[in-house]
Amino acid sequence: MKKNNINGWLFIDKPVGVTSFYVIKKIRKFLDIKKIGHSGTLDPLASGVLGIAIGEATKSIDYLNNKKEYEFNITFGESKTTEDLEGETLDFTRSIPNKKEIIDILENFLGVIEQDPPKHSAIKMNGIRSYNLARKDLNFETKKRKVVIYDLVHIKQLNEYTHKFKTTCSSGTYIRSIGRDIAIKLNSLGYISFLRRTRISKISEKNIISLDKLIELVHIGNHFEMVQPIESVLDDIPAVYLNKEDTKKFRSGQMLNIFESSSKVNKLLVLDKEVVGIGKVEEGTLVPIRMFNI
Repeated sequence: MKKNNINGWLFIDKPVGVTSFYVIKKIRKFLDIKKIGHSGTLDPLASGVLGIAIGEATKSIDYLNNKKEYEFNITFGESKTTEDLEGETLDFTRSIPNKKEIIDILENFLGVIEQDPPKHSAIKMNGIRSYNLARKDLNFETKKRKVVIYDLVHIKQLNEYTHKFKTTCSSGTYIRSIGRDIAIKLNSLGYISFLRRTRISKISEKNIISLDKLIELVHIGNHFEMVQPIESVLDDIPAVYLNKEDTKKFRSGQMLNIFESSSKVNKLLVLDKEVVGIGKVEEGTLVPIRMFNI
């Protein structure tokens, strides 16, 4: 495998204090690659699992099961401009909820909910990142968005003001918004004082590598072992294996009548010896959707 011919996923343990773009920039430089993307950014003050797609794997980003897991702390009694430690203090309150009060209201945040994204976020408002508008102290409102909270658990109380939580949620969920809204529900104020992403889909902290360790492996040529094949992160999608002849037809964009006429599948991973692409089945016909040129 050539240095610049990598097609797969890297899962990095992003450290606190750097942006997700910084991590991508470093990887692009040290691996000498052009085609690179990610499965969702982490705020500078957040750490944890950051999925990096390289080469043809960038075509699989939209198909990755983006259910995510986080551990986070909410500090009550104070609000911040950015709704995390990075911001300036907006206000204080003496209304500090206790552990029981917090646990009792968590069920209100389960399921499909609507969130107001933080103003200091990457969401675009008329083509402009909202954090750029917020930094200019412009008056604007972010648009509510629907997200899914699969579970939300109080882990422990750390001190009088700070509590630790764990959640599993859909892609696009803002943990800062959860922290703010929990505090509001409790007639208090609050901000996120710690945030770590512990899982993306099936990829947990056990599967990640630090940026420094990756760079060390690059220098000795052992970094390829950390690259996970495209199909390994798409294993929640039903798969079909094709023979050599059908693989060639599929790669050329041809539809294949290989299923029963009543069959219908919205998303199907197509493989021979390695991943070929993604298709769908309509009335028994395999229709190409996305091709991986590996």
